[in-house]
Amino acid sequence: MRSAPRQSRGCAVAAISVLAAAALLMVVGGVWAIVSLTVGAGAYEAAPGCEVGETEALDARVPERRTEIEQPVEGLDPTWRDGHECRWGTAEDSTEVPAAARLVLIRNGDHGGTDGEQQASDALAAASRERAPEPINDLGDEAYAWNESSQGFAWGCVGVRLSNLYTLTCYTASIDYHVSGAIPEDESLAAAEEIARATVARIEEGDY
Repeated sequence: MRSAPRQSRGCAVAAISVLAAAALLMVVGGVWAIVSLTVGAGAYEAAPGCEVGETEALDARVPERRTEIEQPVEGLDPTWRDGHECRWGTAEDSTEVPAAARLVLIRNGDHGGTDGEQQASDALAAASRERAPEPINDLGDEAYAWNESSQGFAWGCVGVRLSNLYTLTCYTASIDYHVSGAIPEDESLAAAEEIARATVARIEEGDY
């Protein structure tokens, strides 16, 4: 298979990165709106860092990737609440068709006697309720999958609750080097679930 010209690849990767950045802002903003309402105790004392998402599933779905965002969620009181936002995308000098994945992790601690598990469940419900979510019965304590769009580009997303930890994994990829469109929704959803399952497995095993 012939590689696309370097300039075309660079423009395509840049376009994917812009779409991913806009989508990540919406995700983090939505989570913040929920976690600012109530908080409580649960099994997790701290949110895992972005390294927990760097699995073989991510390598396979975003080949020749680079880290574009790896930082704490701003505005959280670290004495009882913390989180991380992460994004990976195809490197500009890659010979691969552009793809991107994003991950948000929010942990609620003990504060005011509120149940942290319920808080995480509410965050999951709020993120998915307007997007026709489909339940996933064998992932975490509860999980849902759905499709969403950022600037007309389709993403597959999987939200998972693990006790008082809320995670959101989303994935998209272009159909060509020119970012003329996204892969079908079912493909992006399947990829997001693969990455989410691998991430959840690492969290549950404490492998981070």
